[in-house]
Parts: sequence; C-alpha cells; structure tokens
Amino acid sequence: ARFLFIYLPSDNFSTGLAKEHIMGARIRMYEPNQVYEASIRTVDRAFLFAPNHHKSQPLIADTSPPSALDSRNNLIPKPSVVNIFGAAVGRALRRFPIAIHGFEGNINHLHICFSASESQLDNIVPFFRSTLSLIARGVNRLLDREGPLFSSRTRTHPCIGDKQAENKLLYALTNVAKDNLVEHTSDSPFFTTYHHQAKGESLCFWYIDYDAYWTAGGPSKKTHRLKDYLRWTKWRCAPLPNHQSMTEPQRQTWFRQQVKALEEQFAKERRETGKTVLGVKRLRETEPRDRPKFPKESGKEPLCHAEDKESEREFKEKWKQFRDAFIAASADYRSGVRNREFPLGSFKPPLLDIARASGS
Repeated sequence: ARFLFIYLPSDNFSTGLAKEHIMGARIRMYEPNQVYEASIRTVDRAFLFAPNHHKSQPLIADTSPPSALDSRNNLIPKPSVVNIFGAAVGRALRRFPIAIHGFEGNINHLHICFSASESQLDNIVPFFRSTLSLIARGVNRLLDREGPLFSSRTRTHPCIGDKQAENKLLYALTNVAKDNLVEHTSDSPFFTTYHHQAKGESLCFWYIDYDAYWTAGGPSKKTHRLKDYLRWTKWRCAPLPNHQSMTEPQRQTWFRQQVKALEEQFAKERRETGKTVLGVKRLRETEPRDRPKFPKESGKEPLCHAEDKESEREFKEKWKQFRDAFIAASADYRSGVRNREFPLGSFKPPLLDIARASGS
C-alpha cells in the first residue's frame, strides 16, 4: 500500500514552518506573563461592526423590543454587535482562560491586550480561535452574510516593558477618539471595556445555548421553550502586571486620568488640523457593507513594542534563537519524531496522515 503524508498550514494563531518559509508569516513566541497587543481587521475593511444596539438596552439589536431579555415571555432577542463581542469573549474565557487586559472594538477592527501564565500558554490559540469564530458567526448571522469576516491572521506583538504595555492598552481604549469617530471614549457605540475599567461597571452578556436546546429535543418537544436556553456569561479584565498592587479604585482613577489626557491631546490636534468628530448619530447610520474611500496603508509590522533600542535588540536576538529551535523541532516532528519537545510558548504544527491512497 502507498501512504500519503500531508502537512497542513497552521490556523490564524498557530505557528508553522510552512507559513514561516512559504507564506512569509512570522513564527510567534509566547512567553509567560508577557503582555501582548493584537489587532485584526474585517475583510476589505468593511464597516461590519457598525453599531446596531437598542438605545435603552445595548445588549440587543434595535430591531428587538427591550423586553425580549425578560425570561417570562417567549420573545427571542436579537443580539447587538456589542453583545456578540462580549458573549464571545466570555464563552471563550470559560473554556480557555487567559488574562484579558483590554478588548476594544472599532467600526472595522479589534484591539486586544492579553497575557497568559505558564499554565495558560496553551490556551492562547484556542481562546482566539473560539472568540473570533463566535464573533464571525454572530456578525454573519446578524447581517445575513456568508464568508470570512476577518481579512487575515491577527497581528500580535509583545509589549517589552511596563510603559509599553500601558501605552498599547490606552491606545486600544482610546482608538475611537484618536480616529475622530467620537470625542470621548465613554461615548463609543462600539464594544469597549472602558466603563468596566474606569468606572467598575460589569461585563455581562447573553447568548442562546443552541447545543443544549437541540440535545434536549429541540422544537420536537412541545413543552420546550428556546427562551429557557438563554444563558449569561460574565467576565472581568485582568490588571496589567504593574497595576496588580493598585486597589481597584486606584486603577479606575488611573484609567480615567490617562484617557482624559489623551482625549485632550486628540482635541488639540483636531483644532490644529480642522478635523471634526463623526459622532454617534452618523456612526449608527453607517451601512455595514460600506468601506473607507481612502483606506490607510498598513505600516511595517514590528517584531515587538520596546521602550528603547537596546530592549528591542535583546528581544530580537531571543526571538531568533526561539525561531531556530522551533524550526529544528518542527522538522523532526514532521519526520516522525512525535515526542519531540518544542520550545516553551510555541505550538506543534498540525499533521494529517492518510492511511491509504485511492487506487493502491
């Protein structure tokens, strides 16, 4: 018999030899307790995250009555984009816990700041795979569309030093104000953790557990109510490593002060350049399938965000050693050495063995 051996390229958050050398994607190195910032865009930069929530209830779409979340009636609520994001993160964290320092939405992209303890490193890939999949399916269902939601794999970079971690988290939080979509971060109609981090508001979201519903008999069961399978998920943002010694009120004060200072800077820049804020009203009128007329060009992707050249150089050398170790381990693993150890913070490339080729 003849045998076929197929090597499959890695998924969006995995690392693999094929992507490093054939597709040009960089091998990622995840280290315990290291803060990372990540971003990802929609396909064609379409405005697929345009706000659609009810003015009196941000967790449901404006086409649903506010009473739809009341368990005493049979109304099935329609989720808002805000709720789709929040529920996706909560559900993924329950299965694959990592530390989320910030998860911020814009009209066509996301900014995420995260870290993982040594015992959680293996959760990074499935957490992002689960979260992004749930968001994609939820938004596609909401907009009655098909196909990929995100344009490419997530751009992920380590923040070397406490100051860089703070800067990237604040950048994520205030991105909507920096882009002149709203004047204040607190006005953002997109998904944001600002109110949680600066004011202590809870992050609590709902979803319909269709798996449990169908497992229990689905609509064939006369006394079955789909509404009984509405579930809630609640999660919290983890403080940055250098903020863990602060009390919660101290962290909230820090966020409010830092965000206010950045908003004043953005307002000054608008006055100097003559730019204006788009505003919530116009954002709510945005057609989700539209896209920018003059999209910004993507800049060169950095290896890391470092506070100085020396820190950047040291990280680059460490990453090169990691890359070489991974390539050697990957080659052995694909050659049949299944017990080959990989560098900490890397992930084995997926393999598929087909026992017999057709016609053999």
